[in-house]
Amino acid sequence: MQKYKILITSPWFTEGNLSILRKYFDVKTNSLQRWLTENELQDIISDYDAVIAGLDPFTKKVIEKAKKLKIIARRGIGYDNIDVEYACSHGIYVTNSPVAEEHEAVAEFTIGLILLSVRNLYNAHESLKNRSWNRETFLGRNLKSMVIGILGLGNIGKKVATLLSAFGSKIIYYDPYVYDPRFEKVDLYTLFKLSDIITIHMPLNNETQGIINKELLGIMKTGSYIINTSRAEIINKNDLLWAIDSGIIKYVALDVFYNEPPDLNDELLKRKNVFLTPHIAAYTLEAFNAIDKVCVNNIIKVLLYNEKPEYLICK
Repeated sequence: MQKYKILITSPWFTEGNLSILRKYFDVKTNSLQRWLTENELQDIISDYDAVIAGLDPFTKKVIEKAKKLKIIARRGIGYDNIDVEYACSHGIYVTNSPVAEEHEAVAEFTIGLILLSVRNLYNAHESLKNRSWNRETFLGRNLKSMVIGILGLGNIGKKVATLLSAFGSKIIYYDPYVYDPRFEKVDLYTLFKLSDIITIHMPLNNETQGIINKELLGIMKTGSYIINTSRAEIINKNDLLWAIDSGIIKYVALDVFYNEPPDLNDELLKRKNVFLTPHIAAYTLEAFNAIDKVCVNNIIKVLLYNEKPEYLICK
């Protein structure tokens, strides 16, 4: 009997979960160290019954060619790279994997970026490697003295707020869909006006794309900090560069980019007060074991047992 064919577009997959997939299916992995392009997906997608997707563009053009596809299992939380409405209308299940281990990983990573930023740790490290001992250059701040604004109080935002509470920081948040009495809810304008640090934990959608613009950045305190482990497009890029160059923003830490990987001529790569990581906030062994297990179980449910998968995005 011919096996169902599975495509994993992520450049790597946890070995134990990959072994389970290979026991039941014909599995194709991605040998490239990047996401697949729309054209590449269009060329191959017709061969596959299921996909475990990273941040590759599963557009209408791709899905139109997916004649056998029964499920797109998103390996992660956000699914803004998938035309969910079109896929669902063509009988393709779309799922994500919002596991607690990923929320914890991203939240802990965010705390690391906040500490790195307010203590200027990376530049201190580079300075010392260059045989400099100018300690006064790296005068930082205590988190207890700072107001931290959380943009989006979903599972990750709540975890970040809880962790920051241990430092004694004043926590405020903006989220039109969430109320949590443990923290102070404010409007968007107030969040940007009062915060010393803003950390972003919103999904990317029509409401949030470009929501952070020159108007909001312009009312921030001089010498503020921005942390983004969510999606780059939530911030208008030109306005962010303006805020950095004008001195409003003292330091930016970004784990997400407008193109991934970013172009080598990207202006953000040229700024000394911008710290960058290659979209790795969720990259812990515990998180990916849990995420991959969800994807594998959902594909087995759909293909072998004709059952509805967990974490179904299609309504």
